[in-house]
Amino acid sequence: MGLWLWLVVGLFAVVFLAFLSSFFALAVTRVPVLRTPAELLDGIRDALQMRDDQVLVDAGCADARTLVALCRGSRVRGRGYELNGPVWLAARLRVLLTGNAGRIRIAWKDFFRTELEDVDVVYCYLMPGVMERVAGKCEREMRPGGRLVSFLWSVPGWRPVETLRLGRLSDPVYIYRVPPLEGVSDQSQENDRSKDRDD
Repeated sequence: MGLWLWLVVGLFAVVFLAFLSSFFALAVTRVPVLRTPAELLDGIRDALQMRDDQVLVDAGCADARTLVALCRGSRVRGRGYELNGPVWLAARLRVLLTGNAGRIRIAWKDFFRTELEDVDVVYCYLMPGVMERVAGKCEREMRPGGRLVSFLWSVPGWRPVETLRLGRLSDPVYIYRVPPLEGVSDQSQENDRSKDRDD
């Protein structure tokens, strides 16, 4: 009876800590766990055409599916940041099980507390409310010529060098250069897309 009681208490503690970590991550980042649709990943990777030994960062890597896919078939080095504890653990396991531990690192850390000086591409699928902050960090820290790639949400005030339309819903993937091009973002396209979905 004693052993079963300890097992139940241990399981409850693990579930409670997992819930606490998830709540903390949501409170800090204001972004739920989001994953880029799997059917779009090959198209994004092909469009990026990254060279060997370049560095790609996933700003909120979730279970690292996107990061692993974007680094596949090359010697691109990947770094993923995830603040949600259980999801971070799933990301670490994915990287280990896919044999990418030497090239891809997953950190249990807030993206905004990282450094981007050596980064060539920042990929993100976040929320509209944080895109301006992400862009500001990239503009301050990345080398000229670096790229910010955002799935679904555009950066206010930035003009993309390319906008991909992928999948059956023609979901947008915005590709920006650092420093940004002058002009306005693709907000009008985003609004058109929202209207199409409402119809």
